[in-house]
Amino acid sequence: MEKKIAVQCGKLLTPDGTWREQQTVIIEQDKIAAVQEGFSAPQDCEIIDAREKWVSPGLIESHGHLATGDDTNEMVSNSIMPYFSVRDAIDPADPAIAAVRGGGFTTYCILPGSGALINGTGMTVKLRDAKTVEEMELPGFAPLKLALGDNPKMMNKKKGISPASRMGSGALLRQAFYAVKAQLEGGSFDFESAVNWQNLPVAEALCGKRPVKIHCHDPKDIVAAVRISEEFGLDYTLEHVTGGRYVADFLREHNVRCCLGPLLIQPLKYELALIDPVNPGVLEKAGVAFSLIQDAAWDTDTLQLPSLAGVCTAYGLSKEAAMRGLSIEAAKNIHMDHRIGSVEAGKDADLAVFNGDPLLNTTRCELTMIDGIVYDNRREA
Repeated sequence: MEKKIAVQCGKLLTPDGTWREQQTVIIEQDKIAAVQEGFSAPQDCEIIDAREKWVSPGLIESHGHLATGDDTNEMVSNSIMPYFSVRDAIDPADPAIAAVRGGGFTTYCILPGSGALINGTGMTVKLRDAKTVEEMELPGFAPLKLALGDNPKMMNKKKGISPASRMGSGALLRQAFYAVKAQLEGGSFDFESAVNWQNLPVAEALCGKRPVKIHCHDPKDIVAAVRISEEFGLDYTLEHVTGGRYVADFLREHNVRCCLGPLLIQPLKYELALIDPVNPGVLEKAGVAFSLIQDAAWDTDTLQLPSLAGVCTAYGLSKEAAMRGLSIEAAKNIHMDHRIGSVEAGKDADLAVFNGDPLLNTTRCELTMIDGIVYDNRREA
């Protein structure tokens, strides 16, 4: 018998970031079948009573390092490592997965760290219970992770290798991309050959077959990341962009999409001194498209992301943009807005049920649904 669920919502988040009252979401198997006015539902539906609750699509972390322990960076004498894959580091048994799911997050883009210029490829997962990482995978978005700024500089200085400057970083990154570009243009790059396996992610990025995420905090690194991306015609988003408010017009003029965050964190290195809760609001007013991220490592810092987004609303960010940054804009930044990020017919049955406004730190997520499977967070507490 086909499973049907009717979620009766006191408030339901719409794709534009506003809340619509008294809606019912009909779930059939693992998809949203319909969204309708009022609280009526077909007789054969299991009812989830959320008439006093706030219901959103499953929240999305579009940049983080969940369930990778201390395996996010590779301390070797090489800053060009496109052939590394975070898939080999993810632990599906990590208890942080269930904890983050308990905060209403259903999808997570897990990335390598930023200790090198080219750090390898990431992976997008649903935060479902699983025994293998393949059971968690949401196929279609496995970006190549690049990094500019303090991280590769500091790592290389410690190892006594080049590049240990921004000039060196830009030059070596271009060298790696131009070497593969020359092969592609000369017709000598064989995508099927084992000889080319190390450079395959770079070739795919140059051909538009693999998206790119670029770590950059400082305004000069932000501009350099755009310059390099445009030079090679990359399909890219900028990651962190904590100094983005200083180059907001530049970002808008170049139609740059950003993953903003961490929103608040101690300045553990020079470039983090630019973190300020005014940043998202300034970029919203400038017309820059962005999702919101907490860039959590192996822990559960992602749980703080909705309330930290709420803090940013006290500094100019609209509540609507804050919620979009946790949902539909995050889905766009991982090329998954056709499946997730909003509650619409035909999309995945991923929902989060809150006992209040998700942007408040007094609010708790009581229920998370992934592909129609319900996780009762009250029992897990």
